[in-house]
Amino acid sequence: MKTNLSEFSIPVTVEFEDVDSYKIAHHSRLVLYLERARVRYFTSLGFDLSAEDMTVVLYRLEMNFKKPAFFQDELTVSVALKSFDNFRMELYYKIRRDKDLVARATTGICFVDPVRKTMIPAPDKYFERINALLPVR
Repeated sequence: MKTNLSEFSIPVTVEFEDVDSYKIAHHSRLVLYLERARVRYFTSLGFDLSAEDMTVVLYRLEMNFKKPAFFQDELTVSVALKSFDNFRMELYYKIRRDKDLVARATTGICFVDPVRKTMIPAPDKYFERINALLPVR
Protein backbone atom coordinates (compact mmCIF):
# COMPACT_ATOMS: atom_id res chain seq x y z
CA MET A 1 0.00 0.00 0.00
CA LYS A 2 1.14 3.50 -0.82
CA THR A 3 -0.24 6.63 0.73
CA ASN A 4 0.59 10.31 0.47
CA LEU A 5 -1.39 13.51 0.35
CA SER A 6 -2.34 13.13 -3.29
CA GLU A 7 -2.92 9.41 -3.85
CA PHE A 8 -3.51 6.12 -2.06
CA SER A 9 -2.89 2.79 -3.82
CA ILE A 10 -3.51 -0.88 -3.12
CA PRO A 11 -2.51 -4.02 -5.02
CA VAL A 12 -5.26 -6.33 -6.28
CA THR A 13 -4.94 -9.71 -7.98
CA VAL A 14 -7.70 -10.74 -10.41
CA GLU A 15 -8.94 -14.02 -8.94
CA PHE A 16 -10.88 -16.86 -10.56
CA GLU A 17 -14.18 -15.69 -9.04
CA ASP A 18 -13.64 -12.27 -10.66
CA VAL A 19 -13.62 -13.49 -14.27
CA ASP A 20 -16.14 -14.64 -16.85
CA SER A 21 -15.84 -17.64 -19.19
CA TYR A 22 -13.32 -15.69 -21.30
CA LYS A 23 -11.11 -15.18 -18.22
CA ILE A 24 -11.76 -11.42 -18.35
CA ALA A 25 -12.53 -9.61 -15.09
CA HIS A 26 -16.24 -8.76 -14.97
CA HIS A 27 -16.94 -5.03 -14.76
CA SER A 28 -18.83 -5.47 -11.49
CA ARG A 29 -15.67 -6.86 -9.88
CA LEU A 30 -13.72 -3.76 -10.88
CA VAL A 31 -16.29 -1.72 -8.94
CA LEU A 32 -15.55 -3.88 -5.90
CA TYR A 33 -11.84 -3.08 -6.30
CA LEU A 34 -12.74 0.62 -6.13
CA GLU A 35 -14.70 0.01 -2.95
CA ARG A 36 -11.79 -1.85 -1.38
CA ALA A 37 -9.39 0.99 -2.21
CA ARG A 38 -11.83 3.63 -0.92
CA VAL A 39 -12.38 1.84 2.39
CA ARG A 40 -8.65 1.40 2.94
CA TYR A 41 -8.06 5.03 1.97
CA PHE A 42 -10.58 6.26 4.52
CA THR A 43 -9.20 3.91 7.15
CA SER A 44 -5.68 5.24 6.50
CA LEU A 45 -7.05 8.74 7.18
CA GLY A 46 -8.41 7.58 10.53
CA PHE A 47 -12.07 7.42 9.55
CA ASP A 48 -14.15 5.10 11.72
CA LEU A 49 -16.47 3.63 9.09
CA SER A 50 -18.36 1.71 11.77
CA ALA A 51 -19.15 4.87 13.76
CA GLU A 52 -22.76 5.12 14.84
CA ASP A 53 -23.00 8.91 14.38
CA MET A 54 -22.49 8.94 10.59
CA THR A 55 -22.53 6.79 7.51
CA VAL A 56 -20.43 7.31 4.40
CA VAL A 57 -22.71 6.85 1.36
CA LEU A 58 -21.85 6.41 -2.31
CA TYR A 59 -24.33 8.47 -4.34
CA ARG A 60 -22.66 8.49 -7.76
CA LEU A 61 -20.33 6.24 -9.76
CA GLU A 62 -18.95 6.85 -13.23
CA MET A 63 -16.51 4.38 -14.75
CA ASN A 64 -14.69 4.27 -18.08
CA PHE A 65 -13.19 0.97 -19.16
CA LYS A 66 -10.03 1.19 -21.26
CA LYS A 67 -8.55 -2.34 -21.41
CA PRO A 68 -9.65 -5.69 -20.03
CA ALA A 69 -8.12 -7.21 -16.91
CA PHE A 70 -7.48 -10.94 -17.02
CA PHE A 71 -7.31 -13.84 -14.59
CA GLN A 72 -4.27 -13.51 -12.30
CA ASP A 73 -3.39 -10.00 -13.47
CA GLU A 74 -1.64 -7.97 -10.79
CA LEU A 75 -3.40 -4.61 -10.66
CA THR A 76 -2.89 -1.39 -8.75
CA VAL A 77 -5.97 0.56 -7.70
CA SER A 78 -5.32 4.17 -6.78
CA VAL A 79 -7.71 6.69 -5.29
CA ALA A 80 -7.33 10.43 -4.74
CA LEU A 81 -9.55 13.19 -3.42
CA LYS A 82 -10.71 15.39 -6.29
CA SER A 83 -13.04 17.83 -4.50
CA PHE A 84 -14.77 18.45 -1.17
CA ASP A 85 -17.52 20.90 -0.18
CA ASN A 86 -18.08 20.00 3.52
CA PHE A 87 -21.04 17.72 2.68
CA ARG A 88 -19.80 15.80 -0.34
CA MET A 89 -16.51 14.64 -1.75
CA GLU A 90 -15.54 13.43 -5.17
CA LEU A 91 -12.90 10.73 -5.50
CA TYR A 92 -10.92 9.84 -8.60
CA TYR A 93 -9.62 6.32 -9.28
CA LYS A 94 -7.29 4.54 -11.69
CA ILE A 95 -6.94 0.81 -12.12
CA ARG A 96 -3.64 -0.11 -13.76
CA ARG A 97 -1.82 -3.21 -14.88
CA ASP A 98 1.80 -2.08 -14.87
CA LYS A 99 1.68 1.05 -17.06
CA ASP A 100 -1.55 0.08 -18.85
CA LEU A 101 -4.69 1.92 -17.76
CA VAL A 102 -7.47 -0.65 -17.30
CA ALA A 103 -10.16 1.74 -16.05
CA ARG A 104 -10.72 5.12 -14.50
CA ALA A 105 -13.62 6.17 -12.32
CA THR A 106 -15.06 8.91 -10.18
CA THR A 107 -17.41 8.52 -7.24
CA GLY A 108 -19.49 10.94 -5.24
CA ILE A 109 -19.48 10.31 -1.49
CA CYS A 110 -21.50 12.05 1.21
CA PHE A 111 -21.94 11.84 4.96
CA VAL A 112 -25.37 10.80 6.22
CA ASP A 113 -26.95 10.86 9.67
CA PRO A 114 -27.99 7.20 10.08
CA VAL A 115 -30.98 8.06 12.29
CA ARG A 116 -32.49 10.99 10.39
CA LYS A 117 -31.34 9.64 6.98
CA THR A 118 -30.27 13.12 5.91
CA MET A 119 -27.00 14.44 4.55
CA ILE A 120 -24.79 16.09 7.16
CA PRO A 121 -21.50 18.03 6.98
CA ALA A 122 -18.30 16.08 7.43
CA PRO A 123 -17.77 15.48 11.15
CA ASP A 124 -15.27 17.93 12.66
CA LYS A 125 -12.83 15.11 13.42
CA TYR A 126 -12.48 14.46 9.64
CA PHE A 127 -12.93 17.95 8.22
CA GLU A 128 -9.29 19.09 8.57
CA ARG A 129 -7.91 15.76 7.33
CA ILE A 130 -10.05 15.94 4.19
CA ASN A 131 -9.20 19.60 3.50
CA ALA A 132 -5.47 18.86 3.85
CA LEU A 133 -5.74 16.40 0.95
CA LEU A 134 -7.14 18.90 -1.54
CA PRO A 135 -4.77 20.19 -4.20
CA VAL A 136 -3.70 23.80 -3.72
CA ARG A 137 -5.43 26.03 -6.27
